[in-house]
Amino acid sequence: MQKFIFSVLIAGLLSASFMAQIKSRVTTPSSTPKPETTTASLIAEADRAFSYGEDVARDRQSLTVIERALAAEANNYQVLWRAARSYYYVGDGASGKEKMRYYERGIEVGQRAVAGQPNGAEGHFWLGANYGGFSEETGIIKALQTVKKIRAEMEAVVRLNPSYEDGCAYIALGEIDRQLPSLLGGNTKRAVTSLEQGLRVAPKNMELKLSLAEAYRDAGRRDEARKLLQEVLQMPINPARAKQNRETQEKARKLLSK
Repeated sequence: MQKFIFSVLIAGLLSASFMAQIKSRVTTPSSTPKPETTTASLIAEADRAFSYGEDVARDRQSLTVIERALAAEANNYQVLWRAARSYYYVGDGASGKEKMRYYERGIEVGQRAVAGQPNGAEGHFWLGANYGGFSEETGIIKALQTVKKIRAEMEAVVRLNPSYEDGCAYIALGEIDRQLPSLLGGNTKRAVTSLEQGLRVAPKNMELKLSLAEAYRDAGRRDEARKLLQEVLQMPINPARAKQNRETQEKARKLLSK
């Protein structure tokens, strides 16, 4: 188009009427409409950045994007549960009182996700995860009150979609029963049962194997525990969860040395 206009100038054909016709046909870059930023595109962008705790900067970037989507569609279920997920991981990587702020926000959006779609496993799972993070930062009384909420949310996940997040809801249920004293509702036998069920659902979940090994040790089943711990050490590292996998294998290594 520029070469054409230049040739017209050289030919001496630059009349006012001709230029008016040219301008009416040429669309300048400034007048080209920009692609609309949709909620779906923001969700996709947030998912691409999200790293499950592998990279704090990326998880914060993902949260920033999903908060933009949340501002646009405050009741969108797909946005709400992702926001709860991001608040949990950013909170986990935060320090001091900042953790509580993220977990509290995660609980708030998680509750809205569950209220909007009670049959969605994602909302229940990430609400339960934020309850768990919150309980770790509070005193014993509040933590015990929160345990019931965590159990209820994870039981909902097992009922709705047991394989969600590779069966991690079973880890939460098993660890509650394994770590709580019996007087407060803990139950080693029930912990073993939950974790064994989880391993049948997600046989390649490294953390599940570690939790079951610990439950076996608590139940006096040390040979079975040792076998599982050795399996954990032989499992390949998942590049998408490398940090988490290495931490799990280090725990298994320490338990084997005891």
